[in-house]
Amino acid sequence: MGRIALEEIIWDPSVYPRKKWNSATIDHYVDCRKGGAKFPACILEKGTNRLLDGKHRLEMEKSYVELWEVTDDAEWDADWPEPDGMMDVEYQTVPDGMPVKLYAAGLSAKHGDRITGADARALAREIYEGNPEYPQKTIAEVLSVSQQSISKYIRDLKAKKDEAVATKIGTLTRLGWTQEEVGEAVGVTQGRVAQILLEIPDLVKLIISRLQSGIPVEEVAEQSNISVPYAWALKLQGTEDDAERMASLGIKTQPYDVWQFPACLDGFGDEYPGRIPAQLIAHVLYFYTKPGDFVIDPMLGSGTTADVCLAMDRRCYGYDIANRYNRPYCIEHDIAQDGWPERTKKASLIFWDPPYFDKKDDTNEQDGYGEGSISKLDRDAYLAFFAKSFTKAYKIVKKGTVLAFLMSDWNDNEGKKPGIFIWDYADRLRKAGWTLERHIQVPLSTQQVHPDIVNKFRANRKLTRLERYLLIARK
Repeated sequence: MGRIALEEIIWDPSVYPRKKWNSATIDHYVDCRKGGAKFPACILEKGTNRLLDGKHRLEMEKSYVELWEVTDDAEWDADWPEPDGMMDVEYQTVPDGMPVKLYAAGLSAKHGDRITGADARALAREIYEGNPEYPQKTIAEVLSVSQQSISKYIRDLKAKKDEAVATKIGTLTRLGWTQEEVGEAVGVTQGRVAQILLEIPDLVKLIISRLQSGIPVEEVAEQSNISVPYAWALKLQGTEDDAERMASLGIKTQPYDVWQFPACLDGFGDEYPGRIPAQLIAHVLYFYTKPGDFVIDPMLGSGTTADVCLAMDRRCYGYDIANRYNRPYCIEHDIAQDGWPERTKKASLIFWDPPYFDKKDDTNEQDGYGEGSISKLDRDAYLAFFAKSFTKAYKIVKKGTVLAFLMSDWNDNEGKKPGIFIWDYADRLRKAGWTLERHIQVPLSTQQVHPDIVNKFRANRKLTRLERYLLIARK
């Protein structure tokens, strides 16, 4: 117990269970205060002074102080106690693991002015969305409602979560992951994965019926709360001809050694500085793999490779230094520190689009190249990383495995440092044992270069870069 100044009490609406409070109750409390009534202490969180219970009492005291300050002495009843700007408080510690707002709601549930049913419902939903595994029994006990009520409050959220889990499991299964791997990625047991896989056909039937009704794939994906690539995978399942798949996706096959794509394909890959067109990956899959082949992407980035593999009926494992977008198929793995993943041995194709040397961008770490990126290495260390990685990959992959390596030249615009050119990478590939089969030009479109950059280079009489190359090597 204690007594502190009103201004020391912290009002944090994020941990208070009531959305509104009753002004009539506050007015009634003020009237009682005039008569000398004593009120229970406000309850504060120990260590923070955040208000957990007693908002009406706190507002009453503030109103009473304000009334005292503005009321003329002649009008002030001599029997009214003079306020001192202080408040009786009791400090309580929130149990470890319990949401503060739930604890505060439990305090309200213990006295007559309980939180409303609407507030209880909103709180139960908030807790479930923040931590679906938090015991519903505990929520019910704290709020003094039945467990059945809690289940009713969150029924739709649970259905969406179950559907989302089923979608993740369906996605990873189509990408060739084992049930054990799927369970680990999704956070459920292998047994639960097996059970959900038995239930998925019903969900798939509903989605396919929507796809077959002529509704655009993107709309079906939104309606069904699934990704666009997964919707395409369902629409195209049973399609054996890759050319038909490409045509359905709106990708015109370019049987040349120059591939030009004006823009990225909507719905495939997240917005990201290093994002590449899905059409590029689709062409690699079309010319160098067949349905069912395993693809490894050691630097998944925006997730485009896995998205395209899903639609093109290829199996895929994707890795990155950080799972920036919480993609279920992105496995956190730093190839620079930990080498090639064990699953690389299964690869029919390695698609590798690494960060370019000395890559500059003004984005934050979520969207750009953060700490640990090979882009930040010096020139010699950067090239040495590829020489070492090419060699290690060659040693562990099976005969016939293809490595598709996407890279751009680099040169110092000041002319002070030696450049890095596509033949530098080609030399290191050959020295590692790989046989080079193709050198495909995949230039950026002029629309992909910001006009400000173009104007800057034009003014400085320098060349900006559109070139980009895809080296195809085979073991």
